[in-house]
Amino acid sequence: MKLIVQHLIIPKDGEHESGDAVFVRPSEHGGLFAVMDALGHGERAAEAARAALEALEEGAEGEGVASIIDRLHGRLRGTRGAAAMVCRVEEERLEGCAVGNVDMVSVGTRVPWVPSPGILGASVRRVRIFQADLQVGDRLILFSDGVSRVDPSYCRGVSAVHACRILMGRHRRSHDDATVLIADIET
Repeated sequence: MKLIVQHLIIPKDGEHESGDAVFVRPSEHGGLFAVMDALGHGERAAEAARAALEALEEGAEGEGVASIIDRLHGRLRGTRGAAAMVCRVEEERLEGCAVGNVDMVSVGTRVPWVPSPGILGASVRRVRIFQADLQVGDRLILFSDGVSRVDPSYCRGVSAVHACRILMGRHRRSHDDATVLIADIET
């Protein structure tokens, strides 16, 4: 099994930096990927996003998602805070957690996930970890709230790179930072 991840980030119109960020760490049998959406936009949001990326870089390969979320929460204290979805795929097993309003649509295997209320770095009471067994051909689409919705029918039969562009072109909200990440499960 191979995990192919592509993404596209576009800052709010008129801004040069984005408060959204993506982290991808491939591994031999899967990988870790995350979408972070710092509160607001501009320079201070970008600082929070960079702090989240640094916290993710510090993790060890194979680390559980709950531990990653705890580290993100601690590292984002004193910043604006962020919403995030962190996913880890090992073999065909998905483990993930969403805090706040980063969203996901799955194509293929149904992924039963529920976001954990709160803001990383500010207030998170209890995180909800979700799991699913993925299959070759599945596609996971993660997106920040700068993307109004995702209709996966636009993505059928196109590469992940092209699908990111299509979704961003159709559903991006220009008044916010916007991110789309697509993870394909391949042989």
